[in-house]
Amino acid sequence: MQKIHSTSNSIIGLLENIDISQIKPFKYSYRRNMSEDLNELCYSIKEKGLLHPIIVRMNEDGGYEIVAGTRRYNACKLLGWRKIFCQVVELEDKDAFEVSLIENIHSKNLNPIEEANAFQDYVENYGWGGISELAARLGKSISYVDKRIRLLDLPPDVVESLSTGSLSVSIGDELLPLKEKEQQSKLAELIKKRKLSSRQVRELKIEMKSSDNPYDILDFQTKIIDIDAKTQKSFDKAIIAIRVAMNKLASVINDVEDNWTVYEILLQHKNMLHNQIDILYKEKKKI
Repeated sequence: MQKIHSTSNSIIGLLENIDISQIKPFKYSYRRNMSEDLNELCYSIKEKGLLHPIIVRMNEDGGYEIVAGTRRYNACKLLGWRKIFCQVVELEDKDAFEVSLIENIHSKNLNPIEEANAFQDYVENYGWGGISELAARLGKSISYVDKRIRLLDLPPDVVESLSTGSLSVSIGDELLPLKEKEQQSKLAELIKKRKLSSRQVRELKIEMKSSDNPYDILDFQTKIIDIDAKTQKSFDKAIIAIRVAMNKLASVINDVEDNWTVYEILLQHKNMLHNQIDILYKEKKKI
């Protein structure tokens, strides 16, 4: 099966300068975050121009539809451009979707959930081919495509965390083998709070698997987090208290500058308080 490459040089088309008002978004859009910050891209285009034309195809009403380059299109609109340089191609829906998807994956414009939605649309909703065919078209492994689609089976709160980046895709993959959605949600929340690595998650899953009640493990770990939070607050309060004492002592020291002996004694005690703060910081890190 021939692979469709992600570079516009591999697609036959005409280069045209087209009025922006004639161009519409791609009807198969699978991106959810279309209100992203475009300031950096706008600045780049303003300084260096549009280095790569957007890819469009003609639609039924004689206008044009974006196949790839939505972010560049939106940035040019924000800059007030009236026309934009386009590569006009002749593509059927399936091919257009593939080109759009490959361009976005190549440019790393999609988060894992946007990829998952696009893969699911291709395989299930539009029925354009199976996972193996899509993987071949994208130049990805079958496992890569399959795992992305399976992310959508995770609980909504976990899917949202993967979409916003508060959970990594590798963590999402670690959650997939858990059978109960409640376990997936609880473990995901624990991972975010404790900033657990994939290795630590795997170790925790082994503990859960060997336990008669996996929820006991999760509840215990959550309690540890709460205890840790209280401990951290206690250290913070102690450090603040010493800082306040140092400030009060500093005002006393200023009042006895003429008495050199007392001044030196109090200054030594102030330095001792300062050292005590350093010790507390080190102890806080250890705990």
